[in-house]
Amino acid sequence: MPSHTIKLPFFLLHGLIGSLTIFIPVFFLQEYSYIKSLILFGFSFALINAVLEELIWRGIMLSSIKKHTTTIYAVIITSVGFGLLHLSIGMSILLSLLSAFGGLFYAFVVLKTKSIYPAILFHFIINVGMVFNGWIL
Repeated sequence: MPSHTIKLPFFLLHGLIGSLTIFIPVFFLQEYSYIKSLILFGFSFALINAVLEELIWRGIMLSSIKKHTTTIYAVIITSVGFGLLHLSIGMSILLSLLSAFGGLFYAFVVLKTKSIYPAILFHFIINVGMVFNGWIL
């Protein structure tokens, strides 16, 4: 990975702010009753999905591919694969492309922090927002 001078807390703060933008459409909804019924589902789905996807894509695949190739190649392959996974489960091409960019971001988070936990947190936030916005049901 190219060297840069961004401090880790600043990097993580920007990632957190970016992840929280998923909640903006919720503030414009007129009716909140469906959110109440989806809270338990939203949080449980988001947690399980974020943990499993990050363990598979960044924990296992990124680290395994990185052992045998360059880091850049490993990041690109896992990000594209992450996007294709979302396409294969029926998400639109746009959401799948955004998922690929999300995979790129999560890979950078894992490599920068040397930990999978921040990526799981950001992934969790995005998933909760997608459930509450009705993008995942």
